[in-house]
Amino acid sequence: MPPPQASEALYTTLQRYQLMLLVAGRRLWSRMAPGDFDGSWSRIAPQMTAFTSGAQLAAAQAAVAYVPAVLEETGQPDRPEAAVRPRAFAGVASDGRSLPGLLEGSVVATKRAAERGLAPSEALLAGQGWLETALQGAITDAARDATAASIVVRPDMGWVRMVNPPCCSRCAVLAGKFYQWSTGFQRHPRCDCVHIPSQENRAGDFVTDPKRLVERGLITDLTAAQRKRLDDGAGLVKVLNESRDAWRVRMAADRQAQRELSKRQQWAGVEPGPARTVNDFMAHLTSRVDAINAMKSAGIVD
Repeated sequence: MPPPQASEALYTTLQRYQLMLLVAGRRLWSRMAPGDFDGSWSRIAPQMTAFTSGAQLAAAQAAVAYVPAVLEETGQPDRPEAAVRPRAFAGVASDGRSLPGLLEGSVVATKRAAERGLAPSEALLAGQGWLETALQGAITDAARDATAASIVVRPDMGWVRMVNPPCCSRCAVLAGKFYQWSTGFQRHPRCDCVHIPSQENRAGDFVTDPKRLVERGLITDLTAAQRKRLDDGAGLVKVLNESRDAWRVRMAADRQAQRELSKRQQWAGVEPGPARTVNDFMAHLTSRVDAINAMKSAGIVD
């Protein structure tokens, strides 16, 4: 069956918020002075943070409203045992650090580019690229975390991964897979997959056939050799397994990029915040009741 209309509506809403924030972010970034990275950032940072926090709040509100909407649409029970607070997902990064600390990474990226010998104007372009990825991720992560919290507070509920094609092969093979409430949403930079709340016995209703994505040309990172194998009739999972070494290299590169980001932020004097994200609670607590209580203590749910 096709994805629920509520899921597609959420994705469209998040895209709109991302576009609005990117436009605002680019306008502010255009005020960065090539000869004064720190000084010009200090002048635009408050507005950049305020715009991003507002977009995060809007995304989280949309996600919290989305969960009961999709459950009603798909005929599944909705029995929340706590109320999720959308504001808890605004003003913070998905790893628990402060939002200003996250956004300051754009200045760090600019400085690093300048240290590599790029002209100041080119270094600013590199920093802008870093910033735009962070802005998009801030909105997507706020919505995902709010959705995850909304699933945790509902008994007997897990989730299915919904891809938004075009997508990468990694996401394509995970489309329609069922996850327990305690499994965090693994994503790569710019991943825009979303949760579909689901009971386990309903998960099969939301399967996306990777073969259909291949046929429609909606998988973005297939090599010429992989496409030939698929044209010859091989299955996507088999083709990717045959290329698993290259896949592991890409996954390792994603993890290394995250580690380097953390180091760059520490180099800039930005330290990680306390572990308080939904994924933190799901990773360390096996009891849903304990997870709800932990989120209450952190101000994520009431």
